[in-house]
Parts: sequence; structure tokens; C-alpha cells
Amino acid sequence: MPALTLSGIPLPVLADRGLTYTPTLLGEHRRAFSGWLRTSERREVLTYAGNTGPLSQEEARAYRGLLKGEGHVWNFDVGMRGNTFLNPSNTVGSMSILAGGRFGACLRMSVNSSFTLPVALGPRWTVAYWWKLEGMANWTHFVHRPGHLIASNGQDDAFPSAEGALVLDDVGALPGGDVTLRILPRAAGGLFNPNNAALLVDDVVVLPWVMPSSWLLPWFSAGQPFGAPYPYHLASGRALFEPRVVLGRVGQGRAVQWWQDGGFALGQEFDFELQER
Repeated sequence: MPALTLSGIPLPVLADRGLTYTPTLLGEHRRAFSGWLRTSERREVLTYAGNTGPLSQEEARAYRGLLKGEGHVWNFDVGMRGNTFLNPSNTVGSMSILAGGRFGACLRMSVNSSFTLPVALGPRWTVAYWWKLEGMANWTHFVHRPGHLIASNGQDDAFPSAEGALVLDDVGALPGGDVTLRILPRAAGGLFNPNNAALLVDDVVVLPWVMPSSWLLPWFSAGQPFGAPYPYHLASGRALFEPRVVLGRVGQGRAVQWWQDGGFALGQEFDFELQER
């Protein structure tokens, strides 16, 4: 088990510095004029502080975004509204919210339906979600990133599903920077979805940066929602006595250089804090 994870994703902690714990008392602890101690303390929350150690520029960008809570998550527990109060800009076909999703409620999409999320992403992005055909037992975790085919259940560069999925243009970009998920009917003579079953979708994650490939398998294997809810994370790992719900904050960073594969690599490291809710 990693020393520290956020929503199942390992967060590097520089071993030389370790992870420091700073308590904050909720309430007062003071002396009266008589000298007697008085306390209205109700509980104690901790702030965990550490340093990432050297990261590539791509990894550093992703970890900064993860800690700061950038992006959007739709868990469908409050209908079609995301964690940033963003609703779909367009829906086509029949869809409804059902109980019994991967992590609670989920979205049921009938054949030939789609929904569009107006997230206005640039050329670097990550889109992930869990889905399955209605009536099937197992959920599949898909992750889309530019320059990759797709990641399926933690395995990179698999082929996209025949039922449809994320809508991309001819050069593999998001049309207009928006995210559209769709389900297609059975292809003529095909074996996929012979009964034209509906699709169940849960925990749609849209991030404005490219997720490193090293996150794929841990994220799938953790089998937990992205966020608690996002931008909060469930922090766990050997460095913690028990899992805690935290909000991340990024501190001072430094450009660093190291020797790798016969040459110098340039990246960065930065300080971070995890504040208990």
C-alpha cells in the first residue's frame, strides 16, 4: 500500500522530509483572570504537510491540479448537476437518474442518447467514467486522454468500445472543447448489445490536464469515487492512522534537475498541505 493516496491515486511524499502533522483545535483553550484554565475545545483537526520530491513537468501539473481540485465531477447523486453546479448544455434521447450505480446513483441512457457537458477544455484534458450495459454485472472504468486510444480498467491504449463513448473529431480532439458521451445502437449483424440495452454511467470526471499513465491502475484498483465529494479527497495510506477527508493546497515549488537515461532531466518539486475537513 502506498504511503499516501488521494481518492485512490498515490501522492508522492519525499522521504527525507516525511509528512508533518499540525493540529488545530476547534474551540478555545485559555486562562481566566484567576489563572484557571478554561477550554471550549470540541475536537481537533490535523493539517498534513509534505513535499513531492522531483517530478516531471507533466506529473507536477497533474498533481497540482489534483490537490487544488481543478475540474468537474458528475456523480449523479443530485441529478444531472456536477460538483461545480454545471448542468449539461444539451441532451438527446431518453435518460434518467437511477439508484444502484457504481457508487450510489447513476445515469441511465437509452440507445441513441447523448449528453454534452459545456466544460470548454483546451488541447490537454482527461475524461474518465464508469459504465456498463443495463443487466450486466461488472462496471468498466474508461479513461480518455489526447494521444491515447483509451484506458480500460487500468490498462492503457485499449480500443474504444463499439457502443460509442466519448465523441471526438477526426483528429482526436473534443469538438468545441466540450465533453459529449453517447450510446449507439447495435451495428447491423454485430454481436454487441443484441437487445439494444440501455447504458448506465457513473462518476464522470473531467480534468483540464493530462493524467499520467502511472495513475491508471491504482485509480481503477482502488474502486472508489473521485472525490469525497470533489474537490475534497479521501486520503488514506500507511502514513495515516485512518482514512481522512481532506482539502488540498499547493505551496512553494522549485525547479529541479537530475540525471536520467544518460542526460539531465528538468522538472519540479513542490510543497503541499492536506487539511482535514
